[in-house]
Amino acid sequence: MNIQAQMCGIILLVTMFLFYKRYQSLKLGTQIMFQVLLFGMLFCVICDMLSIWAIVRLLLDYRGLVLAVCKLYLISLVLVGLLGFLYECSDVYEGKKKFLWAAVAGCGIWLAESIVIACLPIGIYKMGRVVYTAGPAVLSTYAFAGGFVVFNIIFTIVHRKQANARRSQVILCWMAIWFGAAFVQFLNNELLLMGYAGALGILVIFFRLENPEYLTDRVTGLYNQEGLLLYARKLYNREKNFSLLSVWWNLGVSQADEGAREQAVMLAFARRLPKLDNTRVFKMADDEVWMVFEDQEHVEDTIEKVKSFVEYGRRELGGMAQAAFTYMPDAALVGDYQEMVHLMQYARWKSSDHSGSNFKRVDMDFVEQMRKEKSMEQMLEEAMKEDRIEVFYQPIFSTAEKKFVSAEALVRMRDREGNLVPPGAFVSVAEANGKILQLGEIVFKKVCRFFTREQLEQYGLHYIEVNLSVVQCGYPGLAEDYMGIMEKYQINPQYINLEITESASLAAKKTLLENMHRLMEYGVHFSLDDFGTGQSNLNYIVDMPVSIVKFDREMSQAFFRDEKAKYVLNAAMQMIHGMKLKIVSEGIETEEQYRAMEELSIDYIQGYYFSRPLPEAAFLEFLQSRQ
Repeated sequence: MNIQAQMCGIILLVTMFLFYKRYQSLKLGTQIMFQVLLFGMLFCVICDMLSIWAIVRLLLDYRGLVLAVCKLYLISLVLVGLLGFLYECSDVYEGKKKFLWAAVAGCGIWLAESIVIACLPIGIYKMGRVVYTAGPAVLSTYAFAGGFVVFNIIFTIVHRKQANARRSQVILCWMAIWFGAAFVQFLNNELLLMGYAGALGILVIFFRLENPEYLTDRVTGLYNQEGLLLYARKLYNREKNFSLLSVWWNLGVSQADEGAREQAVMLAFARRLPKLDNTRVFKMADDEVWMVFEDQEHVEDTIEKVKSFVEYGRRELGGMAQAAFTYMPDAALVGDYQEMVHLMQYARWKSSDHSGSNFKRVDMDFVEQMRKEKSMEQMLEEAMKEDRIEVFYQPIFSTAEKKFVSAEALVRMRDREGNLVPPGAFVSVAEANGKILQLGEIVFKKVCRFFTREQLEQYGLHYIEVNLSVVQCGYPGLAEDYMGIMEKYQINPQYINLEITESASLAAKKTLLENMHRLMEYGVHFSLDDFGTGQSNLNYIVDMPVSIVKFDREMSQAFFRDEKAKYVLNAAMQMIHGMKLKIVSEGIETEEQYRAMEELSIDYIQGYYFSRPLPEAAFLEFLQSRQ
């Protein structure tokens, strides 16, 4: 029975090796050490089988040779224990001198233990077909191999945060299998389980960690995103110089055809990539590949070849696929592989509005820009969690009622030192990363709570204006979410006026109109903010069910310094009033400007002439003193 178990172990290990060789290797430290471990385990199982065969066939005539073979098997068991430890070290210490020291120290201990095993006596027992060894040499093997196993378990637990979490779990699983087999074999020497149990452990490692298919895209045969992360980590840990090229496609087709087109482009591209020397290619998305170049001397020539491949594929698809390139000539621009990935993704986002064969080179200025935005992202995230988002209010004066009848709610953020961060520094970041929806809800909740808590209507306020960003306008759940917030704070929807911008209405007009109609049925009013900027179009006022139009600061100020602007403002004012809509003039800073706007019959005035934006307490004091 024992020799059959060893044969099964050999078959498992050889099958794994043949399957492994079908795929190209990224030559990661863990991959190299896994192959060494696999061969070490194969050598151990072969020695186990040879020792059984030698005892059965050669014991009477060649006792000395049989003893040598049996001790070689014992030494191979300790060797597997060492290799298991070094396999885990290759993950923890990849690219570091510590791995070399661990390997030298481990090999020294193994050699010393091998000498001890070779010198100690060993007993051989044969009872029919059952054979086994015992004696001091065997006991010392249990002690030495068990020592490596126990040390590996402790090492894995201590360094679990530095290593791949799944690798640590699998190593512990393998050690448990091997340790269990050793314990059973120690209690019953007739059951020779350690070799076969070791092979089973290697099989677990293979399927859970080292299966090459896990790092390969099934459709194209290219390495996948996980492969890129592991490979880049290796290069950074070993301080290797390399450059990186991202290629992505804008197919210019309908969404229904997009998936099939992307696959066709990727396959056409992938078929030609193996011809590139010293280049690793990774499929990062259905429409994007990244290429890592370690050969810096010929990288420019390689990039030209890549461009020709892309152009060939574009022509092959009838010119539908347009490609864009992002090139980072020196990976040392960033500190680690995770920042490298963020940088390349950020570069694509910054270039997402390009068309044709665009080529963007990433330099240090670009890296610093990304770091500032990432830092701002983190600051914004922390500020939202720690309730450091505030709402300031800028009063709006009614020229007809001669008092302040509303205010615009403006978002503000404080850093941990209590200093205000300019809105321009974080609002655009929030829009880019999608946090603007959460930020907008925070502002809206604070406005609703403030209005109901302080009963602002008692100060003569008719409503509060709340800005909507472009992203919010395109969000289908906006109306539902905002109606839920108003119900929660029990605020009369008549007290809410939501401001949209021209660019917002263009970007998501259908969704925006659906949200507007639902909210207007609920009782909310709308105004068109920053009229006269961006994509100015008089159809906005016609199409959008707004009750107020706001002239932005630049348009208001232009009235006082440019004769042509006066005619434009007069014409716009007459047209808007003719449509029975109200007008707010922003950016009014002097009494002269205020009087001029009043003479023009502008309905509402907003600006520094009356007040800067004020925090809640100061805004209440302002209302109490001025109303």
